[in-house]
This record gives sequence, structure tokens and C-alpha cells, in this order.
Amino acid sequence: MPARIATHRVTGIRRAIGTAALLMLATLFAACGFGAAADTERLALDPMTLERTGWSNDYLVCPADRCAAPADRAAPVLDVPALDQLRLWEEVATMSERTRILGMDENALTLHVEQKSRIFGFIDTIVVRVLPFDDGLPTGERSTFAAYSRSELGYGDMGVNQARLESWIAQIEAVAGVP
Repeated sequence: MPARIATHRVTGIRRAIGTAALLMLATLFAACGFGAAADTERLALDPMTLERTGWSNDYLVCPADRCAAPADRAAPVLDVPALDQLRLWEEVATMSERTRILGMDENALTLHVEQKSRIFGFIDTIVVRVLPFDDGLPTGERSTFAAYSRSELGYGDMGVNQARLESWIAQIEAVAGVP
């Protein structure tokens, strides 16, 4: 075998081993929570005032013209009092796999959650802020929300954050009686 071919094969094997080692290291870091912002930073997130990542690894649902950042879609108005809606969000999040409630503030009507990906354990942060909706009905009878989901690591998420929020919203709407 010519020396040039043998050298090329060795270089290819080294490259494959190096790539596998980097992938294993990234997986280990993700499983240990490396790359995620500190809990205190994530608990400070407010979907009404946050800045978007600028990458395709986040998703924002917000009532029209209520959030500082542009929303991916408008949030619906639900015939549910605000505190009841917050508790529905907590229930949906708790029933979801690999989630952990980071914090819930009933006074601020805010819920912070993290969810880890199935295979690599990458961490995503989800924050929901429920908003009372006043349309002339008795105060507190209707509500809407601002919800934000983002990946803590990387620049893309293959649509995971959007799919998660849309699934959770569909569950909330089903309980609220939205057709």
C-alpha cells in the first residue's frame, strides 16, 4: 500500500475518533447542564420584555403589540381567570416528560420551566406570563398569555421549541373549551 494512502486512512480515522470524542464531550456537558444559563438568569426572563436570540432556537407567542420583541404568533384570549390559567400551564408542564419547574409566582402570574431533550439532555427554558384580559366583562373572567421557549445551547432546535409551545397551548385551549 502506498504511503500516501496509508497516511490518508490514518488521518481519516483520527478525524473520526476526534469527532466522536467531541460529540461525547458535548453530550456529557449537556447532560450535566453546562451551557445553560444560571437558574437566577432564567428566572429573570419575562416574555413581555425579553430580547430574542436572533437564531432559529426560540419561539414566542404573545398578544398583539404587547411584547417588546416580535412574536411568532398571537396568543389567544381564553375564558379562564388568570390564576386558573397559570395553574393549567403548571399542570401541563408537570405532565410533560423531563421537565422541572424552576419557579412559579402566583402574584406575578409567571411560570418558569426547564425541559431536557430526550437523547442528549440539552436544556430548554420555557417561561409563561399570564395576563388578565379586560374587555368590559367582570375583571378576571378572561385571560391571555405571553409564552417563550428557547434552547440554552446551540443555534437551532429543529422546531422543538415551537412544537412544544404549540402542543402545550393546544392542551390549555382544550381544557378552556376552545374549539
